[in-house]
Amino acid sequence: MPEPVIICVAITGSLPRKSDNPAVPITVNEQIESTHAAFEAGASLAHLHVRNDDGSTTSDPEKFGRLIEGIRAHCP
Repeated sequence: MPEPVIICVAITGSLPRKSDNPAVPITVNEQIESTHAAFEAGASLAHLHVRNDDGSTTSDPEKFGRLIEGIRAHCP
């Protein structure tokens, strides 16, 4: 029997921007979609950062709340 594995995904970091890579998920909805895709591919742990509309980093609890709510809805 194979050993169990935990797959962790960091869908975005605190530095990359769309200008660096157009595939970087910046908005809450993009991050929910990317996390869901990773979950469907086998990830069980996600490292999260939220961004402002201009792509800069933020620690806005409202944005984190929406992100967590969306992830929980799509990734049981």
